[in-house]
Amino acid sequence: MWFRNLRIYTLADDFTLNADLATALEEHAFRPCGRSELASFGWYSPFGARSEVRYHQNGKQYLFCARKEEKVLPASVVNAQLEEQIEALEAEQGRKVVGKEKQTMKEDLIHQLLPQAFTRFKMTWGMLDLQLGIVVVDASATGQAEDFLGLLRSSLGSLPVKPWFSEQPTELYFTAWLKQGSIPGDFAFGDEAELRGTDEDGGVIRCKRHELTSPEILAHLDHGKQVTKLALEWQERITMMIEEDMAIKRFKPTDVLLDEQDKLVDATPEQKIDADFALLAGEISALFPQLVNLFDAELNVE
Repeated sequence: MWFRNLRIYTLADDFTLNADLATALEEHAFRPCGRSELASFGWYSPFGARSEVRYHQNGKQYLFCARKEEKVLPASVVNAQLEEQIEALEAEQGRKVVGKEKQTMKEDLIHQLLPQAFTRFKMTWGMLDLQLGIVVVDASATGQAEDFLGLLRSSLGSLPVKPWFSEQPTELYFTAWLKQGSIPGDFAFGDEAELRGTDEDGGVIRCKRHELTSPEILAHLDHGKQVTKLALEWQERITMMIEEDMAIKRFKPTDVLLDEQDKLVDATPEQKIDADFALLAGEISALFPQLVNLFDAELNVE
């Protein structure tokens, strides 16, 4: 268990956690879809289907897992059967089927087909760090993260959070760092970036496995392009891609960090999750304050 994406949200200073967290989560536990339900979303045990534990705690850090079940009905299948029904009804009654009647027929058809629909499952992991005052969601898309936060908010009664952001646009920081050839603190450049033109029809350049401080890249910056995505390495322990909305993608441990990790022999699934979460939470606890300082630093724009 390792988060591949980090969407970070800061909690209000006066936030307190529900004392009976287990009961609060159990009331919103995952339940399979009924025959006529399109989707179901709720808490799932971090330890898998055989466990009824709804969260895992390590000090002031809490690990959660949400599970979503969706019934998948291909639009082509629904539309094809709907057309058949409409043609039959129009031929029988000698009139056109339009508007609200057509929509009602479609809704009825969907409910008829739901028991035969394919089922798709998706897990969303997240953590609450009361020491740092943040919620971190492993989600590549904003909508997925918002669904997780919504479920947590419903369970706790309130969840006063806002997305972590910088006062200045992130592309100004990314561009300034590349121009000066260095990054403050314990960070180093990776080998990937995205550059965009500032005009309305500006071009996009994506670089992979490339020396980012090379004259070729700097020439694009001199001609007005800005860096909108930037790969970084932190303390030779973590590699990541930071995007302009502060989302962190491709969050990966390096070999240095993996070599330091304790290898449990004959570990149970619970022990493995506990060890993985301790490693992940420890790295985020050390990394996040440095990220905050990185984007709070004075910005030198040439």
